[in-house]
Amino acid sequence: MSRRRSFKPVKITINGKTRTVYNVVQAGNTLLNDWPAQTPAAKAAELLVLDVFNDLAEPEQVRRAFITAAKASDIKFSS
Repeated sequence: MSRRRSFKPVKITINGKTRTVYNVVQAGNTLLNDWPAQTPAAKAAELLVLDVFNDLAEPEQVRRAFITAAKASDIKFSS
């Protein structure tokens, strides 16, 4: 994993399971596989993940969108 796709860790709790997300790939996998409900904020974060791999966005943008999606879905997080 390229270091340029990493970001400051975000700890989240989904369905009682706590995990720490360190990079764009983990954020994307979490959004696609573990997110409780598709919200506009979650969809926006997913699209930013793709944008990073197309060099159209930065990992920090994904991190911010991931946190916004957690807030929109009432997912407990700390950063």
